[in-house]
Amino acid sequence: MGMSISQVAERFGIEPHTLRFYEKEGIVTPSRTGSGIRVYEERDISQLELAMCFKSTGMSLKDIKKYFELVKDGVDTLDERLDIFTTHREHVLDEIEILKKHLAKIESKIEWYVDYIKRERTKVS
Repeated sequence: MGMSISQVAERFGIEPHTLRFYEKEGIVTPSRTGSGIRVYEERDISQLELAMCFKSTGMSLKDIKKYFELVKDGVDTLDERLDIFTTHREHVLDEIEILKKHLAKIESKIEWYVDYIKRERTKVS
């Protein structure tokens, strides 16, 4: 049993117009009922999960679209798809390193504030 556009939108925490946009861009292609209502099957949900993963990790819409076009082109594109994943993995790993440095700075500031507040409260007591 498939899901409606509103059910899928709720599941992913996005608006239905975002799903329509993804459909327009060829990222997902839900089937339709005889009356034209979109029906999202498990295959569509899996594609959306991957697209949302790519998007949330900084992949451009252009590259997301390219990936799904390659998928539609079949097994002759496996090497290109692997390249997309390995290149994006490097991007994600670089971003993780940057975030680790930022987190270390934030943790340093938290430690400074905790120590400062303790010292100030000790003076008042």
